Amino acid sequence: MSSRYLAALVALGSVWGASFLFIKVVVDETAPIELAAGRIFFGAVALAPIVWRRGLRLSGRPWVLRDLLVVAVFSTAIPFVLISWAELHIDTGIASVLNSTMPLWTAIFASLFLVDEHLTPLTILGLLVGFGGVAVLSGGDLASFRQAGLLGHLAVVGAAACYGAGAVFARARLQAEDRVTLSAVQLTMAALLLAPLSLAVEGAPALNLSAKAWLAWLTLGVVNTGLASVVYYWLIQRVGSVRSSLVTYIIPTVGLLLGATVLGEELGLSALLGAALIVVGVAIVASGFRLGLLRRTLPQVAEVPLEAGGGK
Repeated sequence: MSSRYLAALVALGSVWGASFLFIKVVVDETAPIELAAGRIFFGAVALAPIVWRRGLRLSGRPWVLRDLLVVAVFSTAIPFVLISWAELHIDTGIASVLNSTMPLWTAIFASLFLVDEHLTPLTILGLLVGFGGVAVLSGGDLASFRQAGLLGHLAVVGAAACYGAGAVFARARLQAEDRVTLSAVQLTMAALLLAPLSLAVEGAPALNLSAKAWLAWLTLGVVNTGLASVVYYWLIQRVGSVRSSLVTYIIPTVGLLLGATVLGEELGLSALLGAALIVVGVAIVASGFRLGLLRRTLPQVAEVPLEAGGGK
């Protein structure tokens, strides 16, 4: 990977890792659903000029809007609310680490619903290690039955599971669609769903926030939610999805560091050990799926003549 793409990958991971810090700043002055709805709205507004310039690139396939609604619910609306609520009760660093279990859930759902993906002994080992890390990280709350903290942990793990389910559904149903258009429509749909829900559950929005909270909220929406997705898809096109997925390992590292340095959150032994186990588990799962993909494609690659590009 060239230094240009590596810099983009590190910047993207840093931006997404900082999301948990921004959420903590904003949720101290707003309600969770309101925070998620505003964040999604700002993200959709940021993507609007890009989509306007490129054009709305939807295939026109029957039920595409229905499929987009499913992704909007499971990949945006539900997890954004869950993480926002969780950060009322747990540290930002812990939230960033638990959120990184998303690839573990993706592997589980892919093996259940995609015919070309199966759990191998290696991926099963990765799942055991990764979820063992979740147990170690949450061990204090499990042992003392601190309900708020434990529910906060479960909320972030549930958000990661939603991300995994949404990713598998999008791969199965929306793989041929333009990804930037998908992001813009997905965010718009999620905002339209959460805005009335916020009014019904939390009442009129409290907009008399501090300048710090407004800046964090706008950055979270425009940069971390909207523009970062464009950078991610750009990276996928340039270096492939496997290398782009390395961002998964940067996010929890940045989240932990920012939580400790900016908010003074303590990094206990259980948090560090749990984080290490989760990252190792994700790495094992990713390796297992890559090896399985390689085994399936090797016979096809061997049959491609060099003149057709097989030798490049």
